Amino acid sequence: MPAQNPRGGGCFDGLFALLMAVADIAALVAAGLMLGLRGWAQSSQGGERASAAPSDPPMDWTPAVWFGVVFAVMVLLAYACWTGGLRITGGVQAAFAVLAGILLSVVLAQEYDRSHPEPAAPAPSSTYHGSYSQCRSGGDSHECLGG
Repeated sequence: MPAQNPRGGGCFDGLFALLMAVADIAALVAAGLMLGLRGWAQSSQGGERASAAPSDPPMDWTPAVWFGVVFAVMVLLAYACWTGGLRITGGVQAAFAVLAGILLSVVLAQEYDRSHPEPAAPAPSSTYHGSYSQCRSGGDSHECLGG
């Protein structure tokens, strides 16, 4: 059986949910801003890195760790609020935790794609394979190259 709200009424729960939503938005914006500034600083140093070996860059785990921490804190707060009787706040926290989980998945996918680029397409090769290849004109082998 869930614990009863000792503060009484849903007004406190609603206001606390609003306060937590503002804090969640601030945390997500701060994490995104820090990652954006970090990416901007790395791109401004791109000329120095271009002279290095053209190998694939290693996966950068920093964005995943930042969004992972934000996600974990939101999940723990949602659980604590829900079990503490603050159902509205727990539901709002759970919704923001889902959003943070989606952002974490997107960040992980982007970092994986960046660190594992697709191989370049092979150069087109000639369709002619010596004197035994089939003539495309439909004529006999004397009309084709090598025949």
